[in-house]
Amino acid sequence: MDPKTYIASGILEHYVLGKLPPEQEAEVEEYAQQYPEIRQEIDAIEEALKEYALLQGRTPPPGVLTNILQSVEEGDGIGDGPSAPNLRPALWVLAVLLIGALAAWFMSYQNGQEQQQQIASLEQEMTALQESCDSIQAQQEQYLQFLQDPDTRSTIMRGTEVSPQAIAAVYFNPEAEATYLSPRALPATPSDKQYQLWAIVDGAPVSMGVFDTPADTADLQEVPYVENAQAYAVTLEPRGGSETPTMEQMYVIGEI
Repeated sequence: MDPKTYIASGILEHYVLGKLPPEQEAEVEEYAQQYPEIRQEIDAIEEALKEYALLQGRTPPPGVLTNILQSVEEGDGIGDGPSAPNLRPALWVLAVLLIGALAAWFMSYQNGQEQQQQIASLEQEMTALQESCDSIQAQQEQYLQFLQDPDTRSTIMRGTEVSPQAIAAVYFNPEAEATYLSPRALPATPSDKQYQLWAIVDGAPVSMGVFDTPADTADLQEVPYVENAQAYAVTLEPRGGSETPTMEQMYVIGEI
């Protein structure tokens, strides 16, 4: 009996897996006692199966997949030659099973990582949304407190011939020295233009800053406080503002 031919037949793998009838098992055990290489082969198959069983119950250490692939490519001391075709058929199956188990573990790990990243991203979005809501609520409370203050007064600025339908309002509080602008209904500004708010003090215009019409014109915009203003007006100026108002581009005006 040629031990190499016997090993290559695949009967030893069936023996280890318990797939042989009793008479063939007895034959394998007899040959294993006679031929050391058959005994070594049985031990190698059993060890491979143990490794596979352990792999199913734990996270594989780094480099295991690389080592298995290298074993498949180079033989890794199993079989009679340095190349993959010399691996015995059953051990090829075990190698494929090991690679499949590692691939399944990797996919599960990767999916878990992606889910964790998605959860972390959602948590960040929720935190940002909560902070935004808190900020808006605090701002609205500040507006409400300002408007309900008995010392707060208002001036309605109505449209001129340039824009008869335009309207805006200024809310000012001399005690708090605070002023807020409500654009309400002003036409959208061209890209190269901005509105500029003016306070009229003793007949002279005092700039209170430039602004763009916001998407929500119900929002109040805080502007510099100017003492002793007798009127307010809004003109359309080049972006960045002007030192003096362009009177022919005055959109709204209102006296206190």
